[in-house]
Amino acid sequence: MTLAVNAERLKDFSLFSEFADQPEQIKTVARYMRVQTYKAGEYIFREGDLGDDLSLLASGAVRVLKYTKTKEEYTIVDLNGAANVFFGELALMDEDKRSASIQVLENCMTYVLDRPSFLELGKQHPEIALPITQAIAKIISGRLRSVNDDVILLFDALVNEVESNHL
Repeated sequence: MTLAVNAERLKDFSLFSEFADQPEQIKTVARYMRVQTYKAGEYIFREGDLGDDLSLLASGAVRVLKYTKTKEEYTIVDLNGAANVFFGELALMDEDKRSASIQVLENCMTYVLDRPSFLELGKQHPEIALPITQAIAKIISGRLRSVNDDVILLFDALVNEVESNHL
């Protein structure tokens, strides 16, 4: 039995906030997505894997992990489906390597939008794909600003450390 994406549930995710009150547009997005289920302990993907899809966590819980330089995993954050979170938006944009791993903590269900389907959505319904792309761009921009702030903070700390060692 193939599970269908619950269009009503999609309205809860910020990616679709621009048209969350427009049921036909939400139903259109749902037609381009598929349901994927995972059992606790599985990995949805691992850091470094090639990817081309975005996953919305419809239910369950996952852990976002990164590797250290010595290839040890450490936890970035635990995410719960009730929080209307998603991951993989970078891969949807560029089909590159995954920047983190996603491990399933509790059996979960995701709604998946792969890049070919997203591009087709954009061709057939640009009025829907554009706001999704803008939402992803806003998220990525916010992360970039945060990273820039972190780099400046680290640079300042390094300069202070070097100056204090030379006094």
